[in-house]
Amino acid sequence: MKRSAPLTRAVFKSRALGPTIGLCRDQRLEERAARALASATPRASVMACATAYAAPIAKECAATSEAYRRAVASLPCAACGIYGYSQHAHGNEGKGLGLKTDDRTGVPLCCARPGEEGCHIKFDQYRLLPGGRDAHREAMRTWGAQTRAMVHSLGLWPKNLPPWPGDKSDRTPGISKQIGS
Repeated sequence: MKRSAPLTRAVFKSRALGPTIGLCRDQRLEERAARALASATPRASVMACATAYAAPIAKECAATSEAYRRAVASLPCAACGIYGYSQHAHGNEGKGLGLKTDDRTGVPLCCARPGEEGCHIKFDQYRLLPGGRDAHREAMRTWGAQTRAMVHSLGLWPKNLPPWPGDKSDRTPGISKQIGS
């Protein structure tokens, strides 16, 4: 179907803004901007004076060592004692956005395998031990000390990794030579 007459464009009449109408608009915009500024809450990132005098938060430097994580993974599971399925498991205490836990606090926990969920998953979800988070944190501290002692006694402690503060380090060369030979 064809159109016999061409479409004509509608002509809109322009409104002439008088000086009083334009002034009102500018006043309304200024008032709106003033209300927005009055209700705005400044953030720390834009408040130069607030961040200039704030003291930085001291963070502990978490030691990381691939050799230590591999040594821990070679040990039997700390919870069930199974060999060959262990992973280096970090504790859930002290983690956060941008914060990592020290590798020296990790313990060997078994991974998921066919037909078994594994202790590592249960531990991370606080289902491994009765007593909730407190029981899991206490177990992690105990197992961590036992794991560090076992890694020391087997002579698997990496040379470039400092000992854990508070642990008795058995870094005598005689022990590692006796076990290694």
